[in-house]
Amino acid sequence: MGTVNLNNIRIGYIMNQFFLGLSISLILLSVQPHIITSAETELHDKLIYDTLLTTLDPYISEEVVHYYGYYKQYGLFDARIIKVIRKSEGSYSFTVTVQVNTFEHAHNPPYGKETITFDVSPFGVKVIDFVHKGDEEEMKIKEFYEKVLSDIQQTFNLRLESFSKYSYEQLLYKSEKQKEYKVLSDIVTDIIVNDLNPDIKPPYKNVIDPVTFIKGTQGYILFKSPDGTNIVLQVAMENGIWVVVEKKNKQGEKMQNELIWYM
Repeated sequence: MGTVNLNNIRIGYIMNQFFLGLSISLILLSVQPHIITSAETELHDKLIYDTLLTTLDPYISEEVVHYYGYYKQYGLFDARIIKVIRKSEGSYSFTVTVQVNTFEHAHNPPYGKETITFDVSPFGVKVIDFVHKGDEEEMKIKEFYEKVLSDIQQTFNLRLESFSKYSYEQLLYKSEKQKEYKVLSDIVTDIIVNDLNPDIKPPYKNVIDPVTFIKGTQGYILFKSPDGTNIVLQVAMENGIWVVVEKKNKQGEKMQNELIWYM
């Protein structure tokens, strides 16, 4: 007789209980009355609603990270369940669409509206659609960064289309998952703290956080100083550690104070 793996049994039991609870929440939501007849019924529906949101939260968080490349903040307090559809009569398979509002720091812009559709069944939760809608501030930030990076790349005649691009937040997140990138994130943090932040006067600034481009064991860190000087750090991985092998400076376009100071 084979040996019984108690750990696998426990994990299976926990997962079964998880999806049982999720299925019950979905069933109750799908058959709830259209008219609230009492405060008690309203409270009951609210509890079911919040239970479903809380159960789906790990999957929501995972998809937000997948889209942004780092953990973007949002709150369940203003999250919405847009719809719940049972796939067929009597089944325990559902399509659930939720919407969360993402933000920076202390609920500051740019704001994003993320609409996520899940396939939920006893076999698990699977994402089938993700739609992002940004605000005007997000577009301004994107355009500012693109303008600065274009100026730097033209100044040094860099062709970085085949490189993977990482914002500061994305690099920090990557360094948490892959420790070899910790040195790179430390280099960028040092630039921000010692070279860029001292000249920033809120609410706006004229510099971007350094952007890192990586391809294999080679890379570049691009940023611009407040006076318009374009700076490129060429980095390489040597003996498993990222090091700066060359630093170049060349005058570029001085930007206007148009970027939100914390972006």
